[in-house]
This record gives sequence, C-alpha cells and structure tokens, in this order.
Amino acid sequence: MKVLIIEDEAINIEIISDHLIRYNNKIEIVTSLKSKEAIEKWYKTNKQVDLVFSDIELLDGNVFSLLKTNIIKSPIIFTTAYNTFYQEAFDVNGIAYLLKPISYNKFCKAMDKYESLQNKEVNWKKLSETIHGLQNNYKERVIIKSKTEIKILSTKNTGVILSNSGKCIAIDENGKENEFRYKISDLIKELNPKEFFQINRSEIVNINFIEKIEPYFGDRLAISIKNYKPHLITSASTTSEFRKWIE
Repeated sequence: MKVLIIEDEAINIEIISDHLIRYNNKIEIVTSLKSKEAIEKWYKTNKQVDLVFSDIELLDGNVFSLLKTNIIKSPIIFTTAYNTFYQEAFDVNGIAYLLKPISYNKFCKAMDKYESLQNKEVNWKKLSETIHGLQNNYKERVIIKSKTEIKILSTKNTGVILSNSGKCIAIDENGKENEFRYKISDLIKELNPKEFFQINRSEIVNINFIEKIEPYFGDRLAISIKNYKPHLITSASTTSEFRKWIE
C-alpha cells in the first residue's frame, strides 16, 4: 500500500508515520507535502496513491479549494485540529476525520474502515469522478459585506472578477463593483471552468458576458465585457489556452 501524507507540521508527520509503521510495517510512505502548491506540483509528475492522510489548514491556506478540483482521486483520512469541516471532508473523498492529537486507537479504526472499503472493491477513481460530476461543486454565489449590509451576488450575474491588493472586485451585470475578500488563485478553482477563465494574474472573465475579442499587441487579446468599459488583456502565457477555451 502506498500512502501520501499532507501536513505542514513535522511533529504530526512523525506521529502519522509512526502509527502507519506500527499498524503495518509494509506500508510505503511515498512522501509528505506541506502546501497546496506542493500538492499540485507533485501530482503533475506522480500517480495516484492508495490512501492519503491530509491536514486541512496548510501553509498556503485551506486545502478544500484544491481538493474540489478532484486532483486527488484516492480515499482521504483527514487529520486536523478543527472540528468544523466534517461536511467538506466527506464531499471530497473523505472516509475518516481524526482530531489532533491523533491517538493510535482512533487511527486504527480509520485504517480498519479503509481496509473494509477496499475489501468491497470500491473503485475510488470512478466513484470520485462520479461524485464530482453529479455534485458540480462550483461556487454559485459570493458574499459581499459592508458596514451596513450583507449582499449575495450570484456568480452567473458576474461578468468580471478583478484582484486588487488581496481583495476581489466582482463586476455585476449592471457594471457595479462589489468588493469581497478572497484569493483569486483559490477562487478560480471554485468557479465553473466552462463559464469562467482567468485571463491573467488578476482578472477572471465570464464567457456569457464577453461582447467582443480583438487582437492586441504581442499576440495577446483585448476583451470587451458587457457594461464594463475597460478592455481586459490576456497575458502572453494564457492567450493560447483562452483561444481553446472560447471554442
């Protein structure tokens, strides 16, 4: 059995590793990863493992924004100090939820559950793809908070999302600006890729609001959005993929 550990604290990596060896010394711990960036990089060149142990809050943020992309198709045992993410855990291949500090007794129960599922010959890759296909875990709304009110903005009514100094600005169907806190790198992973595309480091466009696309300097493209005057420019690195996306 090959196991991957996702954890940003050395002491917890050591605890999980010791529990695994004690449980079955034939288990191979492939590697440990400390961030979402490291996870993405590792999975580009490596195959799926049999089982993943994953923390939830990593060095570069909450892991669920990445897991919702279905990058990990293996069953996941979550290990965390937080007891508020049960639903999210079981929406992304979670089979067990262990609170830190992790006792060996609870660890064994989680491993027994994993082995029980394997004995039932669960096809995790197929199951994962089916679950994600049926649920369509894409963000449908953003919450806009001000000093006087809380507003709910539907992503379907959002033509452009801009990143500015750690905040996002959503331009709605009427051209109004709506500011909210979110990392654009996390947000793009939660939006429907059939409708939204990140054209450069700080701008996401909704294909349903694109009115015109024109050639721009450096083989890039200038995009006109409904009810939004400024032209948006694709970056050199995204232009080719954007051309494929609109087709």
